[in-house]
Amino acid sequence: MRPISPKKQLFYDICIVVSLIATAGITYISLKSGIFDVFPYIYLIPVVLIAFSHPKLSVYATVLVGWLYLGLVFFIGLPDTRQYTLATIWFYVFVSLGVLISIYSQVYLKEGQRSTGAYDNSQAGVFCFDKVSLKLKDANQKFSYFIRYGQAELLKTALPEIIPDKAELESILASINDQRRIGDIEVRFRTWDGSTRWALVSATVSDVSDIICTLVDITEHKKAQESLTLANKKLNLLNNITRHDILNQLSALLGYIDLSRHNTNDPRMLLYIEKEERAANTIRSQILFTRDYQTIGVHNPEWYNVAETVSLAMASLDLQHIHITVDHSSIEIYADPLFEKVFYNLIENSIRHGEGVTDIGIHIDHTADGIDLIFEDNGQGIPQKEKENIFRRQYFKNTGFGLFLSREILSITNLSISENGIPGKGARFVIHAPKGTYREVLANSVTPA
Repeated sequence: MRPISPKKQLFYDICIVVSLIATAGITYISLKSGIFDVFPYIYLIPVVLIAFSHPKLSVYATVLVGWLYLGLVFFIGLPDTRQYTLATIWFYVFVSLGVLISIYSQVYLKEGQRSTGAYDNSQAGVFCFDKVSLKLKDANQKFSYFIRYGQAELLKTALPEIIPDKAELESILASINDQRRIGDIEVRFRTWDGSTRWALVSATVSDVSDIICTLVDITEHKKAQESLTLANKKLNLLNNITRHDILNQLSALLGYIDLSRHNTNDPRMLLYIEKEERAANTIRSQILFTRDYQTIGVHNPEWYNVAETVSLAMASLDLQHIHITVDHSSIEIYADPLFEKVFYNLIENSIRHGEGVTDIGIHIDHTADGIDLIFEDNGQGIPQKEKENIFRRQYFKNTGFGLFLSREILSITNLSISENGIPGKGARFVIHAPKGTYREVLANSVTPA
């Protein structure tokens, strides 16, 4: 609700003058012709126009209109007491009507000024456009500054001119049509000088055919994000090259160690060679660990079906006649893209250290604050004193860094893992997913949890 613009105010003033002249003329003709019943209603036109367009002056103006009517009736009309009485009553009707409309108009004006102030001075950019023509109909100063257009120029443009990506624009419009409201969509805008700026846009459909949008400028955030991504790519490239070179040198070193073993029978030298080989293999496992660890959190988390993820992990391993069962195939977990690596590490841990594992079961238990994803095998289990140590980076004992890496992968999306199996009866790993990090998918529908 914006206040009346100067152009509209001028239009209203012209209408008031024209209506007053027309009303006076009609009154004169009606009174001369002996018509006393219809013409008073015509005075409502200038009364309403004055009260609406000049609410602060409307009381005085409507009094003047009422006096105009009374004067014409008294000076032109017949000396009829009944007509004078009706004219006096109409006078009070005009004045009362002017006062009521004036009060409403002033409230309307204050509300409009309040809304316009909030609209124009908002720290968020606001604009609206026609749903059919896509023409911009209004925009606040923040959006004009963001898009680098003057407000007058901006209202001559259409949405495709400032959102040039056709697929992106069609996707936004389709979402609005389907939902009648969208929130926090990243959109690229083309500014007046041709540069690109990013904004987080929310939109809603109004009662008319307009779509009202609010946006927050995230251009600097996107630039920082892109710079950080580029820096990470360069660091990862450097790490990969360095790691490749170190592994090549380690392969050569292990080769020479093996040759040394075959060229000596001295027990002391063989002991030294064994320690050298063990140290070289430890270095190799640490280097390989950095390859896996550097990819944690690089890509955005996604929803992963538990059964499908376990199947992918199984395909990369020699199961050695181990039978694996997975319940609740409808459960999806929100996790880092390395989620598959968690199950790979758990299954591999059972194969290597379970000592006779033949069965692995994975099932879901519901808890008060989420769900527990249970991984159990029928091996020898883990000693009580080692249950927490196996998740520490410093703990090696032939387990490498797998379980430490698994805990790090899960922690990205607030998942946790612990081991609470009974020693001698098998390992039991519990992955806890709090509410909001899992959902159930049934027959092409998603049930959030």
